[in-house]
Amino acid sequence: MASVNPKITPEIRAALSQHPVGPVQLDDDSSSDPVFVVRMADIPNLQALVDDRIRQELAKADADIAAGKVGPWDAEDIKQRGRARLRAETNE
Repeated sequence: MASVNPKITPEIRAALSQHPVGPVQLDDDSSSDPVFVVRMADIPNLQALVDDRIRQELAKADADIAAGKVGPWDAEDIKQRGRARLRAETNE
């Protein structure tokens, strides 16, 4: 049986246009495994693109910190939410 290539949905097309370079992470409600869409043109320099995306996100975070856009740090709350998330994932 011949396989059929899935079509790009309007939602994926919009995500690709918002991130014209590098991989785009997709949300998959049926799996906790990360799923990415990667353009063929991006494959040769994929690591450099990922590194650049990380640098951009860190620069945004630095700008938020410099602007005082930070939330309270409650380590116990973070641990509790993480444990609850892990329990939910393992009970699926």
